[in-house]
Amino acid sequence: MDKNLYQSSSPLPINWVRVLTLAITQCGLALLCLSIIHHSSSLAALWLPTSVLMTVLFYHRYREWPGLLLAAACGIFAAHTLLGTPFLRYVPYVLNNLLEASIGAALLRRALPGNDPLNGLGNWLKFLVIAVLFTPLLSTLVLVLSNMNRSADELHLQATTWYLSEAVAVLVLTPIGMVYKHGDKARLLASGRLSEFLLTLGVTLFSCFLALKWLPFPFAFITLPLLWVAIRMPRLEAFLIFLATTMMVGLLQASVFMNVYPNMLKIWQGLLFAPLLLVLLPVSAMSLAMHSLRVERSNITESENRFRNAMEYSAIGMALVSPEGKFLQGNKALCTLLGYDPDYLQTLSFQDITHPEDLHSDLYSLQQLLDGVIEDYTLEKRYLCHNGKMVWAQLAVSLVRDDDERPLYFIAQVKDISDLKKTEKSNQVLSEALHEEKELLQITLNAINDAVISTDKAMNITFMNPVAEKMTGWSEQQAQGQPVSHIVHISNGVDGPLISDFTPFDTKENQHASLDQSLILHGNNTGLFDVQLAVSPLKTLADEPIGIVLVLQNVSKSRELMRQLSYSASHDLLTGLSNRGSFEKSLKSALLLTQIEHQTHCLAFIDLDRFKLVNDSAGHAAGDELLREISQLMLQNLRNSDSLARLGGDEFAILLFNCDIKRGLPILQNIIEKINAYTLFWDNHVYGIGASAGITLMNNGQISPSEYMAQADLACYNAKHNGRGQVFVSEGKKYNSKRGMA
Repeated sequence: MDKNLYQSSSPLPINWVRVLTLAITQCGLALLCLSIIHHSSSLAALWLPTSVLMTVLFYHRYREWPGLLLAAACGIFAAHTLLGTPFLRYVPYVLNNLLEASIGAALLRRALPGNDPLNGLGNWLKFLVIAVLFTPLLSTLVLVLSNMNRSADELHLQATTWYLSEAVAVLVLTPIGMVYKHGDKARLLASGRLSEFLLTLGVTLFSCFLALKWLPFPFAFITLPLLWVAIRMPRLEAFLIFLATTMMVGLLQASVFMNVYPNMLKIWQGLLFAPLLLVLLPVSAMSLAMHSLRVERSNITESENRFRNAMEYSAIGMALVSPEGKFLQGNKALCTLLGYDPDYLQTLSFQDITHPEDLHSDLYSLQQLLDGVIEDYTLEKRYLCHNGKMVWAQLAVSLVRDDDERPLYFIAQVKDISDLKKTEKSNQVLSEALHEEKELLQITLNAINDAVISTDKAMNITFMNPVAEKMTGWSEQQAQGQPVSHIVHISNGVDGPLISDFTPFDTKENQHASLDQSLILHGNNTGLFDVQLAVSPLKTLADEPIGIVLVLQNVSKSRELMRQLSYSASHDLLTGLSNRGSFEKSLKSALLLTQIEHQTHCLAFIDLDRFKLVNDSAGHAAGDELLREISQLMLQNLRNSDSLARLGGDEFAILLFNCDIKRGLPILQNIIEKINAYTLFWDNHVYGIGASAGITLMNNGQISPSEYMAQADLACYNAKHNGRGQVFVSEGKKYNSKRGMA
């Protein structure tokens, strides 16, 4: 399950537009359903607000639920008030609906993935059990228990009607919200697809209307057009049509226009929508099954296209060969290599174009592959080209089998190695004579722009290039015959120990060293150089050492750039303070001290008041200058051990190490007082600002940094929205009183 859809590391402000939209939606849907209730003098045949609320809760974090539930309740209350329903009469029903939506959403979040919840029949079955069966039955039980004073017939009628109204509404409306994805609206509104959808919708509704109006057992006939929709249409469009059909049936039954059961002898009023529920279950399952089939077919097609393109446009020859050896398909590179047309190549077998001397080894390996002894094989062989010439190739063969392990075809990869074969013998003759000279020359020439120093077997210098002379401060004539450790002084870091023996030096370890531990070359009156050192041993063909080659690359500029980048990555460029990432590392270090040494710390959030006014009236330059001066003001009033960071905008955070609330609160209050008294003189104007702060005690190493930051942020939020210019202490800690600033 994709938990990122449900969780976040830091609290977010309530989205009031979303809450208001939910309240209006719930009010409108409740008005529609209550109008049906008042018309039919019974419970609504479809109760839509619960299904919409369940979908909304499914996609929102738990901490946002109270606001959403309150908005939904207000919307339904408003609908009842507009229709004049007595308050005490509808409150139990509303609470029951909210309980059902909450339990259903919570169970669905645990059972279904956050990304595409209804992506298969397995998840669909979980949805049916939870949302269509369990939660409506649970709310029905609550309804029955709260109305035990009624007669048995009334309870039976109310219970069945309640269950069916909830179950059918959830079945037709909730899946729409769960299968809807970003971009579906744009795709649906595309001209061709929208026309097809509207035409299918019209045909389906008209067919269902005719069945309800004229045919006996109409729901048996309604199943046919809905199954046609499930098979033909994508799942979102199919569910929209199912919803439209359900709404039409509900509205027709509630109206005086017609009776949707004209040819049935008698049906209990509480079970009026049971046939519709039985129709919707199979067609919904069929829609999801067809969706899975379409996705699987699309994946297979995509996989086939990738394989076909990879084979056709491969730079080496590739072919599909039957178990008998016939070429089924050959790509362009293979046909070019062998000189055969693709159609003509399919009339041949690999035996026809294999050199007779190489055929036996090829057939032997092929038989082992067929017998399952090996999984693939590689060999070098000669092919006979169409022009009669011979070409050397490296052949790699693997076998594809079906589900019953029967061989289907071979995949052969053919790489031209003719040129390699031609030079192989000459290379072998020259390799021993040139090995020692080639190794020395190649290393020297490759590093000619860097400092290159070579030694003999006794580690005495035999060669230095001009760059090495310039960096070390020694000429080649002066260094000749001297031990390399007397000329090349390299340390780990500026004050680190000198490297006395370069033979065991690990080049890879040096490449991953920190900036503080990077290698430093101490020149003779030439200064210090950041260097990258590579040590290569020189050996004979008998693997006997004859010396080493040192390659020193001057990386002073790049190391300085890395230091600057490292500083920029951990500091705010405007104020020079630590940024959020660096501050979070400090927070983790503080919690580690809390966990190991039981230290307590104070974490504070500071939010500037009226900063936007300065920014808007005096300009961003004034706002930047204000932030820099405020940062320095806070630094001047903190201890050397404390950490101050700018989290972004006008928000700051302070970590008071090894400090409790009694000592930390006065420090923070002093800072707030200084900020409240601060004035900025800019362009002949005086600007004053203020600050609000929240502080929390960090005394439990098991609590996550994000939770402590959330506590400090909440305390700051309370300070800001309860008068500003003050400090609030986070509740729930040892010191939970709030202190105000004058």
